[in-house]
Amino acid sequence: MKAKNLFFICVILLFSGSVLTCSNSGDQDPYIKKMEKNKGNVFHGRSYGNKFLPDTPYGYELWSEIADVSDGNKNRLIWYGPKYGGGGAFRAEWNNAKVFLGRVGLFWNAGKPYSHYNNTFCDFKFTRSENGTAGYTSYIGVYGWSKSPMIEWYIVEDWFEPGAIGPVRIGGNAEKMGEFTVDGSVYFIYKAVRPAGVGNILGVYEPFPQFFSVRQNTRQSGTISVSEHFKEWEKAGLKLGTNMYEAKFLVEAGSGSGWLDVSRLSFYQKQEK
Repeated sequence: MKAKNLFFICVILLFSGSVLTCSNSGDQDPYIKKMEKNKGNVFHGRSYGNKFLPDTPYGYELWSEIADVSDGNKNRLIWYGPKYGGGGAFRAEWNNAKVFLGRVGLFWNAGKPYSHYNNTFCDFKFTRSENGTAGYTSYIGVYGWSKSPMIEWYIVEDWFEPGAIGPVRIGGNAEKMGEFTVDGSVYFIYKAVRPAGVGNILGVYEPFPQFFSVRQNTRQSGTISVSEHFKEWEKAGLKLGTNMYEAKFLVEAGSGSGWLDVSRLSFYQKQEK
């Protein structure tokens, strides 16, 4: 149908009281196009343990305070499929979830330390909802856990509130342990301790440590030299466990309603020269 004829049909229906959404398919939102091709890759509720994404080396995890799908599936993760954006590209959406974590990336849990995996890198590019849509405690970056001992860790590239992330936002007991430069920015290193009774990968209720690298000039695309952070933490006296559990690209929202759209995401590893 020619655009001119479509225009006149839309005008006639509008004045007749009918409802019709008219658009030129050539101007269609790229997100809508991706959704049409990937209708089966929508996840919501909670995923306990890693769920692998077919035809990729990646897994995903999704957790929200509100797990029931009766909320209209507004807390969800949409994976765009193995052929789009490096195989890990995804979109996360939350709606008053209280706490929401959506992530895609590498799942190891093979009893090996980080040094076993050579040098790990993450290429990424994303857009997101505006500041104030994810609450005060919010993080975007690479995230994971180790076991033996259990440690939760973050490499923070961006967040949803203006101003610098520091001990107050990470946790009142956070301590700055140092700083270093990599990937074009200074990162501050923090250590915090989560109190007893907080959820974790082992399901135990004892306190556990958190390690943070916080980028001092935020960005929405680039390459993260993941292993360099592990090495710098170790220099600062923060040693990860001997079993690396995972390394995934994460959005964590403390509250609010918003979205993160990761149009490019891939992890790869190189041997040290």
